[in-house]
Amino acid sequence: MSVPFLRQARLAQSFAVARRFVSQCRRYSAPATRPRHEPEQDSASVAGPSRADASATTAPAVLKPHVDPEPYEPLTRIQKYLTLLNAAGMEPTLEDLEACKPAERPQPHSPQYVTAYNELVSSLCRSFTKEQLRKFLVQSLGTSRHCATNRKKADYAESILNQLWKWPTLSELEKAKRDRTEVVNQMIPMVSSELFLILGRDGVDLLRMSQDYDVHISLRQKPMALRIEGTRTAVKEVIEHITSTKKTFMEEKFDLPTPTPIPADMVPRISRIAQAYLENIESSPGKIRIFAKDADGIETAKRLASRAVHEIELDSRTPLLTHLPAGTAAHTAEPLVLYPHVYAFYPYLSPRALPFTMNTSGAFRLRRVGEWLKSGYQEDVESTGGLASEHGHILTANETPLKLKETLMSALPESVPGSNVVVKASLGHMLLTRISKDQRATLVPPLVGDHPFGKIRRWIADNPVKMSFVPGVPLPLLNTAPAEQKVIHRLVYHSISPEPSTRDPRTTLHRREVISFEATFLESTSAKSAAVDSEFARSDSDTSQDSEQESQQTQSGESLALIVSNARCSTGIQAELNLMMPDRPMDIQFSVTDVAEVSEGEEPPELTEYTRKLRAFLEGSPTQQEQPTPPFLIDYCEKWYLLGSNVSARQSIERVTASGLQPVHDLIDKSANATHALCESSLDLESNQRSMHCQVAYADVSSDNSWKLFLRDCDRLSVLTPKSNANMPLLDNGNSIL
Repeated sequence: MSVPFLRQARLAQSFAVARRFVSQCRRYSAPATRPRHEPEQDSASVAGPSRADASATTAPAVLKPHVDPEPYEPLTRIQKYLTLLNAAGMEPTLEDLEACKPAERPQPHSPQYVTAYNELVSSLCRSFTKEQLRKFLVQSLGTSRHCATNRKKADYAESILNQLWKWPTLSELEKAKRDRTEVVNQMIPMVSSELFLILGRDGVDLLRMSQDYDVHISLRQKPMALRIEGTRTAVKEVIEHITSTKKTFMEEKFDLPTPTPIPADMVPRISRIAQAYLENIESSPGKIRIFAKDADGIETAKRLASRAVHEIELDSRTPLLTHLPAGTAAHTAEPLVLYPHVYAFYPYLSPRALPFTMNTSGAFRLRRVGEWLKSGYQEDVESTGGLASEHGHILTANETPLKLKETLMSALPESVPGSNVVVKASLGHMLLTRISKDQRATLVPPLVGDHPFGKIRRWIADNPVKMSFVPGVPLPLLNTAPAEQKVIHRLVYHSISPEPSTRDPRTTLHRREVISFEATFLESTSAKSAAVDSEFARSDSDTSQDSEQESQQTQSGESLALIVSNARCSTGIQAELNLMMPDRPMDIQFSVTDVAEVSEGEEPPELTEYTRKLRAFLEGSPTQQEQPTPPFLIDYCEKWYLLGSNVSARQSIERVTASGLQPVHDLIDKSANATHALCESSLDLESNQRSMHCQVAYADVSSDNSWKLFLRDCDRLSVLTPKSNANMPLLDNGNSIL
């Protein structure tokens, strides 16, 4: 029925056009033919003036245009025709409506779309009545606001385009065009914790967000807010993204192991490493509030914050001693003629990141100031005798002289030391840092200029500065090829409740109980080596030879995997002291330990479970796909122990003689006089920071000769410097001119 209906509609339009044309012709032809037809008169004579007189006296007749009794109204006639069809029972169907739908739709944002949209609305209005259009909407949408009876016919037609045929409205396109082109800016209020998490590490997340949505984001401080500038659509999407992200943030309060707040200058560094916002709760010392994106961030923040507070407490209990060679004025505040040495704080620029417990705004080391017309600016161990001769001065902060061996042994229990006592000397630098919130790097030391050592020592005691030991390796050992390497994984736990001491902490070593767990790994080829090698990564100090070997293994399709070959646990006591040596390139940290290995089956259950998971992870067990996390707290023998160190390290043995670093094949016959230094490249798995260590050990505490050899090794390593022509005398024809 739809085809006859459309034919009748077109025929009705053709008839209407024809009738209008005939009517126009009749209207404009009437004035020309009307004079030929005079008004009809009766055949009988009528009393009155003659015809001539009548024509002379009567006004001429006015010719009026023909008026059609039914003026032409196209829409009205079409409506009447459609009404007649409706009365005849010929109702259009949805198929008739779909026949009016174009086969293709122009692009919504093109000029052709507007033309096609208007023509289609006009076509629907001409083809159907208002009630028919409404009926189509009711049949398709049911009862809705688009089918309201008080709407106009054009509104029904547009609703058919928008709702049934899914054509966007012109107002929507205009709004979308305005949103795409109009630039607006909007402010989003923020608090410190939200802003920190949205920024990400070094602002990477905020930069990525700005690039993804093509907007400009800036920070406003008062009041704190993010200012977003861009198109209206982009700004709206960014705001929705930030709002949804803020709803996922987590908050938790945590009690630190000791009732000590985190230093203000350390809070930003811990927050950056953990990717969690930390703040001290001032009303409750030792309690912090943590904001993070997920539970892992909160757990990492807890571990780092607890460890930082614990290390601060240990540093405050570690004595700081100073070694001055023989012939140095130790007590005077003014330079003497016989002892002209003066000292100053020099900026220390580390090739690696400093420990996260240190203020990175500026680190300085105390060194002797170079003297004019002298080749050296450091101690000549051959002339002074060094530590081995014991001719120099070892002083405390209050100028009390001490004997190094007696001070170390005083940390052990009153009983006779056993065979497990070991003294170790680690090379590094004693660095001075400011105690301030300022994070701007500076090269200006807190104490400017050169001064006698006595004045500097009193300044350190009277001013709020912090001295920290940072381990390191002598420069000549950095470029050597490691020999006799092995890979280990080490955990060290410290007792939380330290043993109280009534003696002076400036002269007395602080003794604490420790639990040490060490696992040795063997290297072998495995399919899972890539994942394992990424977790137990090599340090960035590996030599070029190692890197070349590793690249060759990677090219051949084989790489290194680690397998646990030996894991042992030991407990005991440990004490440390720092020895500052400003006349040498490096300082030394001495530690004395008395530990015993725990028999199998008596280890802390937390470490036993951790060892099992670690073996399963390295063996590629499907039950342990992720590297296990070591326990942070251990309850052992009715005491709580806190994780103080969690590292994976690569160790090697280096041999050094009095003349410096020597190749291994040159030391076959002189191994008795060589110093065997243990070099270690480690990765802290908690803070993801790398460090280098170099140490020598002394185990035979009952032998004075072994003690002197131990101090000789300390002298060799602490003065070891690269050979340079700068220290050679000036020559003139083979004769020295100085």
